Amino acid sequence: MDSLSLPFSQVPKSSKLLLDYMERHENIARYYDGSPFSAETYDRLKQQLLNFHINRKTLVDVLLRQNRGFGAGDKTLQNIQRLSDTETMAVVTGQQIGLFSGPAFTLYKALTAIRLSHSLNARGLKTVPVFWLASEDHDLEEVAQTYTLNDDYEAVHLHDPGQRPAPQSPVGRVKLTESIGGVLDQLESLLPHTGERPQVIADLRAAYYPGATWSQAFAQFLTRLFDHWGVILLDPMDKTVHTLAAPIFQKALQQSEEFRSLLRDRSAELVRTGYHAQVHIAEDSTLLFVEREGNRLPIHGAGGSGKEFFIGDGETASIADLENEILDRPLNFSANVLLRPLVQDTLLPTIAYVAGPSELAYLGQSHVLYPAFGRPMPAIFPRCGFTLVDRRIERWLEKYQVGVEDVWRGRDHLTQRIASTAFSQGWSERFEQTEKDLADVLSRLRKDIEILDPTLLDTLGHAEEKIQYQIEKLKGKLTRSALSRSDVLARHEQALLRAITPEKELQERVVTGAYFLGWAGYGLLERLFDQIPADHSGHFIVSL
Repeated sequence: MDSLSLPFSQVPKSSKLLLDYMERHENIARYYDGSPFSAETYDRLKQQLLNFHINRKTLVDVLLRQNRGFGAGDKTLQNIQRLSDTETMAVVTGQQIGLFSGPAFTLYKALTAIRLSHSLNARGLKTVPVFWLASEDHDLEEVAQTYTLNDDYEAVHLHDPGQRPAPQSPVGRVKLTESIGGVLDQLESLLPHTGERPQVIADLRAAYYPGATWSQAFAQFLTRLFDHWGVILLDPMDKTVHTLAAPIFQKALQQSEEFRSLLRDRSAELVRTGYHAQVHIAEDSTLLFVEREGNRLPIHGAGGSGKEFFIGDGETASIADLENEILDRPLNFSANVLLRPLVQDTLLPTIAYVAGPSELAYLGQSHVLYPAFGRPMPAIFPRCGFTLVDRRIERWLEKYQVGVEDVWRGRDHLTQRIASTAFSQGWSERFEQTEKDLADVLSRLRKDIEILDPTLLDTLGHAEEKIQYQIEKLKGKLTRSALSRSDVLARHEQALLRAITPEKELQERVVTGAYFLGWAGYGLLERLFDQIPADHSGHFIVSL
């Protein structure tokens, strides 16, 4: 097995919203602006964006300053300069900053954005890939942890205890401490002993060092990974960026009641049509945060007047006070998850955004805010997913004639599949034949009951359920008994589950990308990039 492509419909926990979006179902299409797989969508967006003002000179200056600081090379700096051209658009993606690049899907988002940018350029458009660093969140516990796998494929939790200046300080400006060295040592001890490991660890140590902020560390490592593709990084925690965003903060404050109503109506509509609202809309939300004594606190409306506001749980402020503060100290303010796309797409000439499943869902909510800013919503392109298997795992999949999809279905299903392949007594087939024979017998009995006493049909139905349950229970017990007689089979089954569904989740959502880079080196990124199609998305099973 070199690679295998699967539709999202075969991937666990794929939401109805994602599946309908991929099929462009009419119920979901109205919550977004066009298909991301249609050339017409991008042609329309290009024309609309040409009429939308972007302060490109200031944007270019900020991006040059930031990316030089991250260690960017000529390809990235040239792409930044290309944004001076009013016809150059951005293919954007982003992710919360995190430990050692965070979960592997962070890398897959960047690769999908690069592929989409290349595809649009091949069609005659001018685009550059941009990665937005979500550095303003205040959940340091989430940022400062990740997982790797040990030699037995157990998920090992890595956590940097560090320090933070305030309980709710934005994570991007929190500095790493001496403790990061111990976490790097732990990762190094757990990575596979390959020729690629030393370079990956050296690059991580060059990025994640005491005194660096979380934003700097994350950005420096991503620059090492994607600079040769010219990926531009943007850290929004920047005074100039916030000055550009000040009008957005002003509008959100002034129209907080209107925006809140629009979002709540959209959320209710999504639920009515059978989908889910990813983000709950609080009754007094303004979609804004403000910093006080280093803490990032939500701004709430007070009393429904639109003129008075609460900050966190205590301070009150008038709209005039907050408007003046936005102008004087814009860096104090930041957007919540629903307003952030508007900040991003007002500062950048975004023609497409590469989104994960959760982002796709909340962007269906944020869609209602775009008209208020006179800007079209970009095409929302679902990121590609990957499950990576090393040679041992691949060998066991082949030996027991199971696929990654079988592992996704859980232990009971996998146990039966492995047992039916490993043991030659034929008992698994006899169980299947028994189930068929029982179904035939019960079907004939049903016909008799329909003639003699139809009131007993419900009783028969309950009996059928109990019989089927007991057969499945016996089948499971026999399967587990067979496996327990072979420690080797049990270990192989456990390894498959651990490697492919660590913590009972998709691999890409748990294991850090650094683990796979340590396994296969930076050339792995090129291989994954080559798997991504130009005009659609999906999930790919790839051998390391």
